[in-house]
This record gives sequence, structure tokens and C-alpha cells, in this order.
Amino acid sequence: MRFRITQASSKLLLISLCLMFLAGCEHSPTPPPAPEMEQLQIRKMQKREYSGVTELQVVKAVIGALMDEGFSISSTDKELGVITAAKEVYELDSSTKFAAEFNLGAGAGTYQTTLRSEASAFIKAYGKNVQVRISIVQKAVSNAGGNIWSQPVYNANVYQSIFSKVGKAVFLEKENI
Repeated sequence: MRFRITQASSKLLLISLCLMFLAGCEHSPTPPPAPEMEQLQIRKMQKREYSGVTELQVVKAVIGALMDEGFSISSTDKELGVITAAKEVYELDSSTKFAAEFNLGAGAGTYQTTLRSEASAFIKAYGKNVQVRISIVQKAVSNAGGNIWSQPVYNANVYQSIFSKVGKAVFLEKENI
């Protein structure tokens, strides 16, 4: 018995092989590339100093700024000067979802569904000034609730936006407005 391969059957075979190859090419989402920065550059980006206000006024300003940026305050410790906050944004990684569902069936597999940003702020009086350092970590969360990746945020614009709001709130506090 001889098998005869027609042009149509060879195209179908080629398409099937390509689909099997693509299905095996499932990839994990990766964090954005981190810039190469010195520790001093990172601290400079994450830190600001305010004068003429109390530590409590700055704590209130930082809480307000984080809330304005969409963060929910998780905890505060006035004595230690620590504030923690988080925000979540729905961000589906459709390419890994497709690969997972293609390989395992609809509704199966894990893939990124959410970006979670966690902020920590440290506020302390330093002489006549009050220093603030804010650190943000971004995490990709899967549909199963696990972390896919986690990375510190090194985007100066993110910190500048928060510190701009803190500065405005501190100014209003100083002027009793």
C-alpha cells in the first residue's frame, strides 16, 4: 500500500507542524529591563527633604500623595515613620494566556492578569528638616494569584509624580491653607 502525498495534504501537514511548534513556544512574561544605576542614583531618585514642617505634616502629605496616585494605604506606623501602600491594575498578558490555553485547554494554565505596585515610605525628622524616602516594587500576578516576577521601580517620573504631590501638600500645610 502506497501513500500518496498531495500538495493539499503537504500544506496541511506543514500548517499542523507549525502550530505544534508555536504551541511549544510558550514564554513567561518578563519584567521590563532595569536600568543600570548606582545605589546613590537610586536613593537620590527615591528621596526628598522638606523644611519648615513637622514630621506628622509630612506623613499626612505622603499618605495623601499615595492615595492620589491610586494606592490604598495598607499600614502606617507613626512612631517608626513607615507607610505601606499598594495598588493593582488589570493587565492581561494575552500571549501567555493563549499559549497556556492552547497547550492545556480553555481556562487552564497560568498567565499574568494583574500588575501590583507596592510602595513603602520612610519618614524621619533630621535636624530642622524632614526626610522622605519612597520605594516601589512592581509585581506581575498570575490568574492563580501567584507572583510571576517582581522588580523595583527605577522610573524617575513615577517618583517625581508622587513627590510633586507631597511638595504641594507640604506647602499648603506650611501656609495653613
